Amino acid sequence: MVKALFTNTNCSVNKGSAAQVISTCETLRALIPNLDITLISRYPEHDTELCSSYDINVVSAMWLRLPQIRICRGFYYKIVHSYGNALWAILLRIGLNPKAVKSPIIQEYASADVIIDLSGDSFSDGKGGSSIATDTSILLGLSSKKPLVIYSQSVGPFKRSVSFLARYCLNKSNLIIVREEITRDYLYDLGIRPTIHLTTDCAFLLKPATCERVNEILSKEGVDTSKRPLIGVSANAMLNDTEGNYARLMAQLIDYIIEKLDAYVVFVPHVVSLIAYGKGDDRVMGEQIYNIIRNKSNVKLIEGDYSPGDLKAIIGMCDLFIGGRMHANIAAVSSCVPTIATAWSHKYYGIMRTLGQEKYVCDFKTMNFEELRSKVDDLWDCKESIINELKINVETQKRLAWHSGELVRGLLSSD
Repeated sequence: MVKALFTNTNCSVNKGSAAQVISTCETLRALIPNLDITLISRYPEHDTELCSSYDINVVSAMWLRLPQIRICRGFYYKIVHSYGNALWAILLRIGLNPKAVKSPIIQEYASADVIIDLSGDSFSDGKGGSSIATDTSILLGLSSKKPLVIYSQSVGPFKRSVSFLARYCLNKSNLIIVREEITRDYLYDLGIRPTIHLTTDCAFLLKPATCERVNEILSKEGVDTSKRPLIGVSANAMLNDTEGNYARLMAQLIDYIIEKLDAYVVFVPHVVSLIAYGKGDDRVMGEQIYNIIRNKSNVKLIEGDYSPGDLKAIIGMCDLFIGGRMHANIAAVSSCVPTIATAWSHKYYGIMRTLGQEKYVCDFKTMNFEELRSKVDDLWDCKESIINELKINVETQKRLAWHSGELVRGLLSSD
């Protein structure tokens, strides 16, 4: 029995992270017989349900139990969790026997044969990232003296004041696998010495739900897929500002698409909140946009909370996709759906570039209606050639994603 420990990810709230967990699990199990997987989870009460379907054990990442954890969660993981990781890393480094520690987290680190960091894009100090939180988790893994893998990630940028710690952690890692060349070049410039393996995002291998399952969902949600063209939208709550400019811009674009193509638009949420329809929930962002749209009769909002495979199957039925969430875009392009990405990070440019689709990326800080309209028109006019191009390039990405798993297998064999 080989034991793998997944860290710095979740399998419920962010469907992109969940897609990475599920696809990595299935890839590694296909390559490594009798693989036992445990996920160190920030949201154990939510992650357990989906993880159990894939025979993934879930252990809470909390060092301490706090009252009203939903209120304290942000503070806890930025401060308490990071300090807890650092403290235990120091204690293990100076000789503490992990077998003498009752903490389930320490026991998982001690019993693992490989630690796989699935931070995605959160190993950074950019939007939505916290390099210190990831650094201290990596330090704990290094102190456990187990092979540590940076898996399928877009890393950086880091604040200058803490970049030395990120550099140390990366240089001590046993295997670094990145998903796009912008990250690779940044890490070389940062002074990372180990070989940086450039593959792709592991979620290119995610399997969509069955036709029966997706038809059940669409019937429940009242989505009529006989209406064509079907345009999918992933609205990202992170992109809106206090003036609501993103919401107004997306509403204007959707009205344009409906009026020009007589299209039917479906909002597909890729991030949900721990509290139903709470802050950061893409369904809330979708409702804000919907309230501004004039042609409401041609728009449908997906309201349920579904698995990454369910969402990929829904997205795969679209004729065109406009995505603010990167893994929603990956679900689209891996299903050969022509896609426009509204980007807040270099990962969008890097991943879309691997597919020959970088021209269809818009920077959310500078994009305007004319730019989006022009890209939609071009994408629609060229959709057949884009689909053919994606069919070729997606197969290459799937082979690269599979190679990521082979690298982990090779590391375990050599170790």
